[in-house]
Amino acid sequence: MLNPGFMINQGLFQLSWPACVIGAAYGWIWGGLIVVGAMALWQLHPANRHPLDPVMVLVCLALGLVLDTAWIQLGLLQYSSAWPWSGVAPIWIMLLWLALALVINHSMGSFKRRLGLIGLLGGIGSPMSYYAGSRFGAVEWLAPAWQVVLATGLSWALVLPLLFWLARRYDPTPIALPKAAGEQQA
Repeated sequence: MLNPGFMINQGLFQLSWPACVIGAAYGWIWGGLIVVGAMALWQLHPANRHPLDPVMVLVCLALGLVLDTAWIQLGLLQYSSAWPWSGVAPIWIMLLWLALALVINHSMGSFKRRLGLIGLLGGIGSPMSYYAGSRFGAVEWLAPAWQVVLATGLSWALVLPLLFWLARRYDPTPIALPKAAGEQQA
């Protein structure tokens, strides 16, 4: 049976994409604010918080602001609901970065030891996510499709392993390693 904390964390994470993206497509950011806000309240509560959560939130928000603003400035993407300022990553995409930060040490923590896999999934899944967002009307691809796919795919193939590596590298909680056959438990 799965841990209830795992189910809440992953459930809210899965709801965050449609809430933010579909909400942005209709000019309604409240759905994303509610879902990701609930996720943040749950996950950052002292009973549920991982010691690295605040740091990962700051890292993800800074990285997200730079990366998604770069897509705009490079003429690759244009986001709908460009709030609070046009030319900068909108609040709804930043909410998705916040949601990502809150699963790294929780429901997706097993990827800390599977950096190649998370890189592969990010490299394939991110262009698909941006494409799906464009179909909903939340983002417009301004550059040729191959450029958007290459830029987003390569970026996420590097960013996700980096984030999970950082979380593994600076994790203050000890990781229990399995004992070798015949070795006594302490």
